[in-house]
Amino acid sequence: MGAAQRAIAGGGETLLLSVVVNGYHTGKIGEFRLNKGTLRARPQELHDLGFKVPKSIPVGTDGRVALSELPDFAWHIDQATQTLYVTVGSKRLLPQLLHTETSPASELPVQSGLGATLDYDVTGTSVAGQKLGAGQFNFRAFSPWGVASSGLLAYVGGGPQGLGTNAVIRLNSTYTYSDPETLRRYRVGDFITGGLSWTRPVRLGGIQISSDFSMRPDLITFPLPGVSGTVAVPSTVNVLVNGMQVLSSQVRPGPFEIPQVPMITGAGTVVTTVTNALGQQVTTTLPFYASANLLAPGLQTFSAGLGFVRLNWGFLSNDYGPLAGSITFRRGLTDALTVEAHAEGTRGVAMAGGGIVVNIDNRGVLNLSAAGSTSQGHTGAQFSVGVQRIGRVFSAGASAIFADPDFRDIAAMNGDPVPTRQISANVGLSLGRFGSFGISYAGIDRNAASMPIPVYAPPGTVVTEGGAPVSVYYFLPAEHAHILSASYSLQIGPVSFYATGYHDFANSGDSGVQMGVTIPLGSRSSIGGSLASSSGNDSAQVQLMQSPVTIGDWGYQAYATTGRTSQEFGQLQYKSPWGLVSAGASRIDRQTLVQGEVRGALSFMDGGLFASNTINNSFAIVDTDGFGNIRVLDENRLVGRTDSAGQLLVPDLRSYQANHIAIDPNDVPINATLPYATRDVRPPDRSGVVVKFPIRASYGALLRLVDQSGKNLPVGSVATLQKTGVSVPVGYDGEAYVVNLSPHNRLLVERPDGQRCIVTFTYHPIAGTIPSIGPLTCRKDGP
Repeated sequence: MGAAQRAIAGGGETLLLSVVVNGYHTGKIGEFRLNKGTLRARPQELHDLGFKVPKSIPVGTDGRVALSELPDFAWHIDQATQTLYVTVGSKRLLPQLLHTETSPASELPVQSGLGATLDYDVTGTSVAGQKLGAGQFNFRAFSPWGVASSGLLAYVGGGPQGLGTNAVIRLNSTYTYSDPETLRRYRVGDFITGGLSWTRPVRLGGIQISSDFSMRPDLITFPLPGVSGTVAVPSTVNVLVNGMQVLSSQVRPGPFEIPQVPMITGAGTVVTTVTNALGQQVTTTLPFYASANLLAPGLQTFSAGLGFVRLNWGFLSNDYGPLAGSITFRRGLTDALTVEAHAEGTRGVAMAGGGIVVNIDNRGVLNLSAAGSTSQGHTGAQFSVGVQRIGRVFSAGASAIFADPDFRDIAAMNGDPVPTRQISANVGLSLGRFGSFGISYAGIDRNAASMPIPVYAPPGTVVTEGGAPVSVYYFLPAEHAHILSASYSLQIGPVSFYATGYHDFANSGDSGVQMGVTIPLGSRSSIGGSLASSSGNDSAQVQLMQSPVTIGDWGYQAYATTGRTSQEFGQLQYKSPWGLVSAGASRIDRQTLVQGEVRGALSFMDGGLFASNTINNSFAIVDTDGFGNIRVLDENRLVGRTDSAGQLLVPDLRSYQANHIAIDPNDVPINATLPYATRDVRPPDRSGVVVKFPIRASYGALLRLVDQSGKNLPVGSVATLQKTGVSVPVGYDGEAYVVNLSPHNRLLVERPDGQRCIVTFTYHPIAGTIPSIGPLTCRKDGP
């Protein structure tokens, strides 16, 4: 009598059964309890097997439910094969989840080393007898606890106050802590407030908390289409997006679901084809519109900041105004609706508003917003509306923001008035092999205002004897611009043609056209020419250029322009391992300008100072424990060789993503050991990480061991180094490879027949080789 028979006849028993659903072998084994003909299982067990368990089904004291209680559910057990056969309606099955090949979230921990980087861009200029210098410097110190950064502008002989002045101006100074688990950033110092399409961010000095999805590059933040269906027999599901296959998968009988089908933003079509074993096909077509302006349901972003308004940024180092605060929030409610809200305030003004972004029946996106403000007893309002559609052939969009004269925000209270009207519209048309055409309109109306600007008061005027910067009020005239522009581009083989034109209806004399051609001369070089006419000024230009892309590349740029003003320019560039060096000269009419530029970075990390090209994001220091001239690869691309200290800086790592870094094991000395030759690292942004490859000298030798009669010790003997206790086998010709040797060594050898003997010898390492030592006599009684 089998287990199932005993359970049916007697007091019950736990069974492990293979499960077949509607004739399909699931390949799964479930745990069940059979007692007096009643089969029971835990709800989670049934869920794992693909069955829906209604919450209304009673759960027994043993934590199980009776399968007979499940609706539209029948079963029987094959005692011979210990298999449970289930017949169930498709509505009672959980859908099979199918997934496309997308980049999964990395399970690597985010690693940051301890170090600092200084990016610099220094230029020197000589013109009309004047010697001028300028530089931009960005310093950051990084650690596992965050990044502290500060930027500077420096001028010699020509600062913001005019020729003959020097200046050092601080830009942003900020400490940032990033938490990739919660996708939040915490900033103390200078920052830009969060904003929406209908708000105006400002610079503050204070504290900020914000969400940042860039710490999860694998996360798709906008809604994607989902595909679902039901099959009665085993079938194949194929999914195509805009004609490209993104999924092909086998499905068992029952419902299936593809929760997210990958798409690029814009209008698209998802075609799903289900093919059964007889070749019969069912095809469904789903139009869809994906937009980065929408958030996936349940996803939300926010930014909150409090600080003092930064004034005259780029002109003065420490010019802060009144205290201000700002908060911005967005949340996806459904696939088609995202809501947003914003509030801000400072001395004398408070502003708040809300908006929505709506998917219009998968044809485009509509956004609406309304905001109100109160300032010095006056209230104002602002409204915005926008619509956008991006398609493979036709794209169009339009937006408008209207504000009444009394509407105020933080920027308006600090010298930057709110435009009363901003209108933009665009239409794009892809003509296939005949090129592409676009037309756009941009209009802005802003009332006049007065605003403070910095000026330099020379010694003896207005202020102290030494001279100092002061603020005066500058009358900002009204701004009116209504510009209509059109463009056309065409590519024939490698040759590109373009033509553009514009007209400003607010300034009837302001219009222009330009047309040109670009011909590539190689992967990095090209030649081009253009003709232009703007407000009655006709000009022509010819240009030749080559870009320095990789280390060791030379680049150049030269152009000549004729017209009302003639200009010639030439520049030579070299991309060295330590930075980009440029030298050039230009001539405008009869005035000649000569300029040199050096752009690069200095990084201190892992006890070394490294010069490199500008580091825009993350980097790594590869450390091979002092072994130099070893090739280093980043994603199988050769970066360079380690220096004499065994170090190399690897730039341009992808932050918050797994980066595959390796060294070439063929470059490791033969007498050294290498535990591993590849490593994956996941650095945070603007930081460095040390990647160690622990290469160790093996201090090894190939020993030839003989007995006292001079015969090779037999194969299968075991030699043990007394100092380390490590045993190695003796091979043919009495040879054994032993590592971690000392100047004086003692080997204990045991032969296959159980006899033992002792070998003593001296060792002198030879760099880059494995010495052969022997014959060495193994003596039974030792030396």
